[in-house]
Amino acid sequence: MDGVTDAAMRKIVSKYGDPSVIFTEFVSAEGIKAGAVKLLSELIYSEEERPVVAQLFGTDTEAFYISTMVVCALGFDGVDINMGCPSKSVAGRGGGAGLIKKPELAREIVEVVKKGIEDWVGDVELKDIGLSEEMVKEVEKMKKEKGLKKRVEIPVSVKTRIGYESKEEVEEWMKTVVGFGVAAVSLHGRTFRQMYRGEADWEVIGKMSKFFKDKETLFLGNGDVKRREDVDEKVKKYGVDGVLIGRAAMGNPFVFKEGNEKLEYKKRLKIAIEHARVYEEIFGKDWFLPMRKHLAWYAKGFEGVSELRSKLVRTKSADEVEKLIKEYL
Repeated sequence: MDGVTDAAMRKIVSKYGDPSVIFTEFVSAEGIKAGAVKLLSELIYSEEERPVVAQLFGTDTEAFYISTMVVCALGFDGVDINMGCPSKSVAGRGGGAGLIKKPELAREIVEVVKKGIEDWVGDVELKDIGLSEEMVKEVEKMKKEKGLKKRVEIPVSVKTRIGYESKEEVEEWMKTVVGFGVAAVSLHGRTFRQMYRGEADWEVIGKMSKFFKDKETLFLGNGDVKRREDVDEKVKKYGVDGVLIGRAAMGNPFVFKEGNEKLEYKKRLKIAIEHARVYEEIFGKDWFLPMRKHLAWYAKGFEGVSELRSKLVRTKSADEVEKLIKEYL
């Protein structure tokens, strides 16, 4: 979830939800290749998140190779290739869900990502792959801060959708995807054209599980899962190995724990204060705007909260957030 699952949110989710695996927001492979050092802020993570997977998007194979080396250097537990984002700014350029229409390019991207991991384990240096000097310096700094020394082989996964124009494309697409030989495939039950409209088609997801039977690739379902209790039902009914939860975690980090998807509102608002504090610890106090949407998600669904929410989305610091919430409580 671009612009949502930043390091602060993931740290809070890890603490209160403890999911089996967690993904970063997606990061532009081309941006890393171009030396956009600011993008490294999207690859900040805490040890509490492990296993944590870095998610990349784009269309440039060389950029994927370079970015994969960076992901490996930063100590992530896996690298995920986004082939499902429906944003026009991404899919319209051939990335994300646009790769469904370009199966050969999709295959090439998977292969260069695997090559990047292989070369990282084989002691190829970041300074020798075309990465900018400034980017190399910043990555090395982040490595040193985490005490990372070992070169570890990490798995590759893919996120995608049931089709571009229609779900009738899904079978041919899954035949292609299973041939990638990746560690895991996550299938969202909507097409690109649907964006997030309508309901996710879990019947299609269930039918596609046949392609992954007796394979080493984990098959995960995704779409409209709002409660932890739904996960076991999806696994049993549709034959998936696991389920991703995305939007249901916004303002609701406890959704991953059974029976805790609707925490008492006072505790929820106290966690909102904690989240704001964590945000400032990680990203500093100069730019609080990205935190405001999270505050709006925390402050919803209970009586008399609309006025508080309208004030929270105008806050500029964690101190302001704490003051407003304490006044409300």
